[in-house]
Amino acid sequence: MKDFYLLIMALTINFASPAGAKDFATRGHSFEILEPDLLKQIEHKLKALNEDGTLAEHKMRLMEKAKKSVLRPQGVKGMTKAVEDRTFTYDPSLLVPYDLKDHQGRVFHKAGTRVNPLQYKSLSSALVFLDGEDLVQVAWAEGIQAKQVTKVILTSGAPFQLMEKWKTPVYFDQGGTLTKKLGIKHVPTLVIQEGLKLKISEIALKEDVQ
Repeated sequence: MKDFYLLIMALTINFASPAGAKDFATRGHSFEILEPDLLKQIEHKLKALNEDGTLAEHKMRLMEKAKKSVLRPQGVKGMTKAVEDRTFTYDPSLLVPYDLKDHQGRVFHKAGTRVNPLQYKSLSSALVFLDGEDLVQVAWAEGIQAKQVTKVILTSGAPFQLMEKWKTPVYFDQGGTLTKKLGIKHVPTLVIQEGLKLKISEIALKEDVQ
């Protein structure tokens, strides 16, 4: 099809050239090429939907769906409640894939160098991962917050609801990005810094925890 259009363009240019202009007359029937205006079709469709109230109803459904998604995001798939204690460490070191340079072009990390971010910036607070729909885990998190500075990250539940209750920011692990990175499979989990590594503790809670 592309070659066909190129051929048509070439012939058009050739026929339009004064030096080679000839009258080949009209051969056979000619037909007008009709292309439906897609934008007009869409406008007509939207107008019809607007007139019968369907468009407004559709907007409301989309807004309600978006609102629910924000207030109660989809939980992290595969995350389960801890039934036994498990502690392990995570080394955040990265292998530099290419030379890193400053604004003056000076190399401060060569390609192949292993760099640990904790050498330059420590974890400012403990990280607490939990299921916000589990009242036992929520109560446990409240106890942890009373003892030390924490950042609470939900794997399920309503972050804004807890934020309103605690008067402090509450985050959500969208798509399980952080838990996958850290290797967390069960909650609640407490993450703290120990030296240049992160100590990760999945904790099995008793149902009567306060």
